[in-house]
Amino acid sequence: MRGEVKELPDYMELLQVLKRAAVEAVEAGKPAAFCYGTVEAVEPLQIMSEQKLLLEAEQLELCSAVQDCLVDVEISTHTENDSFMNGRHTHSISDTYTGGGSCDEGNLNTTHKHAIKGRKKLRIYNGLQVGERVLLLRWPGGQKFLVLDRVSPAVVKGDWQ
Repeated sequence: MRGEVKELPDYMELLQVLKRAAVEAVEAGKPAAFCYGTVEAVEPLQIMSEQKLLLEAEQLELCSAVQDCLVDVEISTHTENDSFMNGRHTHSISDTYTGGGSCDEGNLNTTHKHAIKGRKKLRIYNGLQVGERVLLLRWPGGQKFLVLDRVSPAVVKGDWQ
């Protein structure tokens, strides 16, 4: 008999497949777009996008501007004077060989410099820190994001004088 009811589930299943294919086609057609995010965690990296989507490390590609890296630098300089003992250092000297007297006079100049020359390796600590705002580029399709750079000041942890 034509138009039997048992053919209907096949039709509904085909309709669902077509709908899913249409949605996937629209998603795949999403062009690349810029958006912002905030670093929520560092290990493993997590960024909350402005669309309130938590992005996990697997979804993120990092530019060198937002990760630690090593670079080669050419340098020709010297350290500043090392005067940790203010340039004057004295010792009491005793003559233990002959049993003679002692001397409290002495002046050992400890002020000096060290040369730094040639090609050197330098570590740049650019890794993202919790709370930093970043600029993201969403890849076409919307599943991957490229972390381009910070848009807030970097959080620094070094000793600065």
